[in-house]
Amino acid sequence: EDILLSLPSNQTSKMWKKKSKLTDQTATGQGPVSDVFEKEGVGIKKRSKVPGVMITQYVEKIPDGKSHPDFTRKPIALTIQEGKFAFFKALVIGDPEPTVTWGRNNGDVSDTSKYVTKYDPATREHLFEMANVKPEQADTYKCFAANEFGRAVVTVVLNVIEVGFKKAQADSQVQPEAAVADFKSVLKRKSKIQP
Repeated sequence: EDILLSLPSNQTSKMWKKKSKLTDQTATGQGPVSDVFEKEGVGIKKRSKVPGVMITQYVEKIPDGKSHPDFTRKPIALTIQEGKFAFFKALVIGDPEPTVTWGRNNGDVSDTSKYVTKYDPATREHLFEMANVKPEQADTYKCFAANEFGRAVVTVVLNVIEVGFKKAQADSQVQPEAAVADFKSVLKRKSKIQP
């Protein structure tokens, strides 16, 4: 049987939810409610104070003093030259402390020679670093913060500007000495025209 759950008055959205998912937690093959929601993609959508953050709450009621993850500062879109050092920073809250992971839409971020994740306990910042960024790393990246009560997700875009000559292009270019000689001949012709 389906029931309609209304969110708190400061929330404007409503969502349909299967009652059996909330009440029949001990049925065969079902673990805790958070496992059921995570596996089946069911949850309560919540609104963050930070625009662009999507929050999914896994349980109907969160115990006092606990909270689902949220971002207090989300990563900022970045446009950078290839070969430079790129990084994203995020600040998250939640109790218990959320686990933060990073991903990208069109690729993998497991290559530790290209992607490094760090956490600075002094500033509580989660960092995602890319040294010597390449044009093929331009993509939409995602930052996930998750704990047992929910998950918050934010996306951020990395644009990479290609610079310099490629080897094939450099080989096909005119030799610098020939270009200087051509330029000198143009200057000589122009000087003959003027009185």
